Amino acid sequence: MLKTSKEDKEALKDVISRFKFEEPVIKISVYKNRRGQYKDILLWCKANQGTCRVIPMFATDYNYQLVDLPDFKINVNPKLQVSAF
Repeated sequence: MLKTSKEDKEALKDVISRFKFEEPVIKISVYKNRRGQYKDILLWCKANQGTCRVIPMFATDYNYQLVDLPDFKINVNPKLQVSAF
């Protein structure tokens, strides 16, 4: 996970303007995805650094070409209270 660089922002201008995305502040490199079809991609995100929340916006390959991903929603079950005390 890295902050977006000036070069990233310049390379993404076309994608951002064409699809009306906000400018991402963080990129996550996904170079390996076991048993998955999505690998060697960059996941572009906005982030609230005060609350440590990261919201994925779109994905590109390493050449900044947009990758079509389905809109996923991940539900997390409440954490089980397991304790040795």
